[in-house]
Amino acid sequence: MPSITFLETGIVIDSPEPIRLLDMDDHITFACRAGNCGTCTINVVEGLQHLSALTPREERLFALKGQTDANLRLACQCRVLGDVTLR
Repeated sequence: MPSITFLETGIVIDSPEPIRLLDMDDHITFACRAGNCGTCTINVVEGLQHLSALTPREERLFALKGQTDANLRLACQCRVLGDVTLR
């Protein structure tokens, strides 16, 4: 069962199956839900290997913004497959 821990709020959310991160949490700010704006960018502190692979939309957006931190993901694009900790 995937578990997501938010460091800043201490909230822990469990899901019975892999799910898109944005669909699992009401605490993430978003706008487009399609990987175009970057509003839902999250910082993965632990468990990066428990997220789905980086999507082409994430790669494009991060390249356009000059973001090279491998721990950044878009909540609207990644699926949680196991335990992760976010900031």
